[in-house]
Amino acid sequence: MKRVGVVSRFLLGLLLGIGLVVVLWLLLLAGQAKRPVPTTQWVDQAFAYKLSIANAIDRPKLVVVAGSAAMFGIDSGMLERTLGRPVVNLGVNAGVLSPYIQHYARQAIKPGDWVLLPVEYPMYNGRYSINYPFLDYWWENPGFRHVDVNTAQLAQVLWLTPLSRVLSGYRGLPAGFAVNGLYGPQNLDQRGDQVRSEASQQQVWMRGLVEHSEVERYGADAHRWNANWASWKALADEVTAAGGCAIFMPPPLLDRPAYHQGRELHYYQSLPEQARAHGLNYVGSPLETMYPIEHFFDTNYHLNAESRQLYMQQVVQWVAPEFAKCTTSMN
Repeated sequence: MKRVGVVSRFLLGLLLGIGLVVVLWLLLLAGQAKRPVPTTQWVDQAFAYKLSIANAIDRPKLVVVAGSAAMFGIDSGMLERTLGRPVVNLGVNAGVLSPYIQHYARQAIKPGDWVLLPVEYPMYNGRYSINYPFLDYWWENPGFRHVDVNTAQLAQVLWLTPLSRVLSGYRGLPAGFAVNGLYGPQNLDQRGDQVRSEASQQQVWMRGLVEHSEVERYGADAHRWNANWASWKALADEVTAAGGCAIFMPPPLLDRPAYHQGRELHYYQSLPEQARAHGLNYVGSPLETMYPIEHFFDTNYHLNAESRQLYMQQVVQWVAPEFAKCTTSMN
């Protein structure tokens, strides 16, 4: 009986100790929430800049909603001339995932606006997954009310946050900090498109990033992800209910032999049909927006400036008739 009592006290002490550590960790996490850190500033400032463009337009416009593949791949001026309405490119960073991208889209879209969504492939799935860019951004912009973050994602944020990110939160921004480099508002034009991405400006390390970029396994992994169709359908329905039109299409992607066989080929071939089956107006073929390595700037999703025109030929061919139908249905 004495031994049982000792074991019981030991287990109770262990549980209390674990509980205390958990509470202290949660308090540590909470203390650095909402504090700006250097790694998220280019995203914050790029979204703020693009939203200011959108809010300055006082007539029906077209809003491009996606991640950085749209920031590098879309020529908003060409869309503006083709479709006859102002365009703002809201693409910034797919890494912050659909909860934040949809949140900012709702701030930019007004009644009667058209919306073009060349959304990167992971955002159609990944409903219960996170990545480090999302985690990093979440702590500066906690998504309890204004962003649709589910319980599973919140649990992952609390569990997967590294101590280095917590310490970064407490350090905050260095004195005199300013966003510089390739990404951020300093390299965006008056419509939100990326500038200074010509092939001649590609540095050796950028070419290396493209060459060593991951061969994506969206087809192989799709069965393990909870699909995220409903959140995109909700956004599209809001646009339609407000007198607008939302059209989805494939983003540009670095072509790989693996994408033309087996599960990967089936994924890309079937994606448009799946999207339409879930109520999205999806046009085009993913296999037709895959390009060789010489067309990419610094990632497997970022076209160089010259190749933007190659992608835009497909964009205009697919979406112009759909937006024309939208105009006809409203008249």
